[in-house]
Amino acid sequence: MSELTPKAALSDQDQLLRFGLASGKVRGVAVSVDHSWPTAGLHHDYPPAVAQLLGQCVVAALALVATLKFNGRLIMQFRGDGPVKLLVVQARSDLTYRVTAQWTQDLNPTDLNQTLQTLFGLTPANPGHLTLTLEPNEGTRYQSLVPIEGDSVAQALEGYFQQSEQLPTRLVLVADGGRAVGVLIQQVPGEGGTAMVRAANAEADFDHLSIMMDTLLTSNGLVEVQATAVPVLLHRLFHQDSLVLTQVNSVGFFCGCSRDGVGVMLKSLGRDELACALHDSEVPGYVSVRCEFCGAQYNFDAVDVEHLLQTHSFAPNEDIRH
Repeated sequence: MSELTPKAALSDQDQLLRFGLASGKVRGVAVSVDHSWPTAGLHHDYPPAVAQLLGQCVVAALALVATLKFNGRLIMQFRGDGPVKLLVVQARSDLTYRVTAQWTQDLNPTDLNQTLQTLFGLTPANPGHLTLTLEPNEGTRYQSLVPIEGDSVAQALEGYFQQSEQLPTRLVLVADGGRAVGVLIQQVPGEGGTAMVRAANAEADFDHLSIMMDTLLTSNGLVEVQATAVPVLLHRLFHQDSLVLTQVNSVGFFCGCSRDGVGVMLKSLGRDELACALHDSEVPGYVSVRCEFCGAQYNFDAVDVEHLLQTHSFAPNEDIRH
């Protein structure tokens, strides 16, 4: 481990920093997504209100997956019946991510001060759902579903960790169409990975550091978060609290879709359904499939479809693999 020095601030884009505070009683993760965030939305034309929500979810999901001790992926999903129907972020343990969203024409696209209650149409009778799914490469899949509570993505996730995991957590999340930044602090879990056993004074230390995080939630503080390199921001915030940088990693957008994978999916539909798809396609003469995450479009004509149905596998040409 090392002190957070100005040298760490030389690379401030698309990176994730793990850090420790209060002599190991509190852990933290800070994420800055700059170059890859506009790329993730390149084919989707997200309205500003949706881009803000998705960006906050991206840095939150990356921060959370960085706290886990497994190889695999974390899937965060917000679902409701309002102008925004669905937000999904998949973050992998290699710190790559992909995103998608669904919204309606009822959305006020430019109002960035709308609450989750308004955006997802939440009511006591229909509270919507926040779902966190952990999919380790080896081991058991875990999923937790809770009502969406709070006015923001950060508040909803803080409530989830307090109620479901009994793990005090604070988040500051800021995003627009060009940059997303997130800072997370969390009490270090006790023995056995639970919150039952705490180091002496851990709660008091966490409460003190939470007050420091609150300074970022003012209007000026949020502007500072959005405009400041993450290592500099952490130094300003925690330099008097035994801040120790433990690891720096790069972050990036990645979508694993491919023509081969789409072909396998289409083959599973069967001849009759594919024939209907060819007849009714928006692209005349083709079965057309568009990836919801990266926007890539895959077109299969009648010859391609017949080849899919007659072979055990489908291997695309290398020059068309996505």
